[in-house]
Amino acid sequence: MKRLSIDQLCNIVARTTPPSFVSVGFLFCYNDVMALSWSDRRRYTYSAAAIFILLLLGWVVWATFFSTPATCFNAKQDGTEIGIDCGGTCALLCQNQTHEPLVSWARAFRVASSTYVAAAYVRNPNAGAGAHGVVYSFQLFDADNQLVVERDGVAELPPIATIPIVESNVPVGNRTVTHALFAFSSLPAWYTVPKAALPNVQITNQVLASDGTRLSFTLQNDTTADVTNLAVAGVLFDSRGIALAASKSIVPMLAHRSQQQVVFTWPLGNPNALRAEITLLPSF
Repeated sequence: MKRLSIDQLCNIVARTTPPSFVSVGFLFCYNDVMALSWSDRRRYTYSAAAIFILLLLGWVVWATFFSTPATCFNAKQDGTEIGIDCGGTCALLCQNQTHEPLVSWARAFRVASSTYVAAAYVRNPNAGAGAHGVVYSFQLFDADNQLVVERDGVAELPPIATIPIVESNVPVGNRTVTHALFAFSSLPAWYTVPKAALPNVQITNQVLASDGTRLSFTLQNDTTADVTNLAVAGVLFDSRGIALAASKSIVPMLAHRSQQQVVFTWPLGNPNALRAEITLLPSF
């Protein structure tokens, strides 16, 4: 025998029930249909809730045992990274986000009969970024363009626009140096450096001797934090903007709410020096 659906039964009741009982039959069918519809809805709700719970449990198991959280040190591009472990929220910038540093000038200055100081001005085109442990090389030449000496070093490039690199006490024997070349031996790896990581030190009381033998100034730390390993470079220029002398010093400790005088000297003098540029090179 063929089983009839509720809708078919209701249609039969409506056709065969006397008029006086039509309302009763209709009420009976309506109640059955509504009861069945509510039951279905409840069953579907329970089923959906069960499936959601199973999916949630599955995701928790996957995230706990099979998923590796995005980091900047896992040799993979994940999370917000633009490249492998660089860009996005990583401090390391990708190479396509940065520009190579530019050398504005390089010169050598005699400070004694057989000793020179080599210096270069490097422009950092990557605002807010610095680089650690960048290998560089100074080459000093004589008037015949013969190499006199080559000096290698490692520089920290802080997040400032112009970076003086100074190599002191370069012995040359009885040779005379007429010009110098500077170049980086490796590409810097640039990292974003928060401004809060840089010390807030002021330069005051700058005095340049008229004969260019002495440059003095005061470093003032008005903050509540000590500043350590602060490098300071001074360069003298003539009226045409040509560098005449350079020197560099390290201040091991500048205590909070204190000041310290720094003095650079050049015994041979620089009578054409008209101005000095002092640059703070903070550790970061």
